[in-house]
Amino acid sequence: MANKISAAIFDLDGTLIDSMPIWNDLSFNFLTARGVTPKPDLRDRVSTMFLRESSQYVVDEYNLDCTAEDVLAFMHEQIDNFYINLVPPKEDVIPFLEKLKKANVKMCIATATERRLAIPALERNGMLEYFDRIFTCAELGVSKRDPLIFEKALQFLGTESRETYVFEDSPHAVETAAKAGFPVAAVYDESAAGKEKEIRELSKVFFYKYEELDKFFDI
Repeated sequence: MANKISAAIFDLDGTLIDSMPIWNDLSFNFLTARGVTPKPDLRDRVSTMFLRESSQYVVDEYNLDCTAEDVLAFMHEQIDNFYINLVPPKEDVIPFLEKLKKANVKMCIATATERRLAIPALERNGMLEYFDRIFTCAELGVSKRDPLIFEKALQFLGTESRETYVFEDSPHAVETAAKAGFPVAAVYDESAAGKEKEIRELSKVFFYKYEELDKFFDI
């Protein structure tokens, strides 16, 4: 039986846009640009760190003759260029957004990415028009380990939580939304490949491509 969906709260990175590789490779790219060979566990080490924290880690761990600010500046330049000029949409996401729009499903975004990066990425990929509002972790002062960003989005949408699906890809955000009472539609992203079993258990819907969702939703 198809599930009723009145509203949708979309994550950005790894859910609407295929952006996770840039975040995973920032420290790696900085080191290789300086002729330094990264250790095999580098990506795992920095995966849960904030940018400033990972910048300092790289300087200390590899005994670099630069400052964390130098690393951070490199990272920001890479990120800005990627979001403004390069980041692609997730496969088949735009036709799915169009179906939701035609079915009068309300939509907004809840993202850990800064607004200054989210908006140009969405505009360039022709997706900004589908969303009534963007909520960011930075502006709310919380991470996605706190359900506040989803609760604020729900309050804005004015729909019932049981019919408001959270579309996510990251394990910790899926867990937060599910524990807060939201049905979660989890999209596969390679960045969370090792956590697929955990994500499946927490989500109501798990999918690899958006074209699969026709059978799950009444739209």
